[in-house]
Amino acid sequence: MGIESHRHHNEAARRRWGLLARALTSSRDPSDQQKQDIISCRRISNFGLIQITPMNSDWFLYSFKEYFVKIRHLSNALTPEDLMGFNNTGNICVWPSEEVLAYYVLFNRSYFKGKTVLELGGGMSCLAGLFIAKYTEALHVHLTDGNCTSVKNVKRILEENKLEENVSCSVLQWGEIPNEKYDILLAADCLFFDDTRKELVKTMWACLKAGGNGLVTAPRRSSTLDKFLEEVQSIGFKYYMSECYNQHVWERHEQLKRECPYYDSDIHYPVFIHLTKSL
Repeated sequence: MGIESHRHHNEAARRRWGLLARALTSSRDPSDQQKQDIISCRRISNFGLIQITPMNSDWFLYSFKEYFVKIRHLSNALTPEDLMGFNNTGNICVWPSEEVLAYYVLFNRSYFKGKTVLELGGGMSCLAGLFIAKYTEALHVHLTDGNCTSVKNVKRILEENKLEENVSCSVLQWGEIPNEKYDILLAADCLFFDDTRKELVKTMWACLKAGGNGLVTAPRRSSTLDKFLEEVQSIGFKYYMSECYNQHVWERHEQLKRECPYYDSDIHYPVFIHLTKSL
């Protein structure tokens, strides 16, 4: 890794772990939470594609046009013990890659008709999977994360949104081999951990049926995306990568580049990867 790439890698890591530290010191005041959502150490807290409306201190309405789900946030209620498990960053917020994947799902609802769907590393919300469960004719949706706190929260969200039929939720850590195989898998911003990348790809391969497809969104984040693509190709996946995969997402990206001095495409803009498991 070159000096410049190493610097970007370290900077992204500091931002992630800085956000974890802020979760420990945040107050229970809803107004403080709103301030953190707008002015976060990530600089870009979301793409503004899906409207986020506070309902109370814990619950928020995520909506786009007539589509909506209720999401319970955890960032005000975390303890040190909550942050000591597998991949805790999904407990802090809904990351932009998850927002963009959810937005993409809403524009491609027919794609999921009659299909079984697995979301990997969905964090505290599994937002894309929730929209599939509520607004598509998917046969079954299984929502997962490697962190127990995230999974407990997603189960609460399913109950609140009355989405328990044809939807399941469980802990699934990368490297584990699930019993079921699925037609489609989802993963948003799951590529940045060097020490679990091989395990993630192993689980992706194992959980998909022959001919199945993966929908992945993630920033390039220095070399982490390229390393992921090397792994998926080595295990047998075919892939297609696109930067302009939705016109509204692309226009928002271009607007942020023009107007936001903190916007960095390398760490903020999610590219889209379509994986296919060979027959």
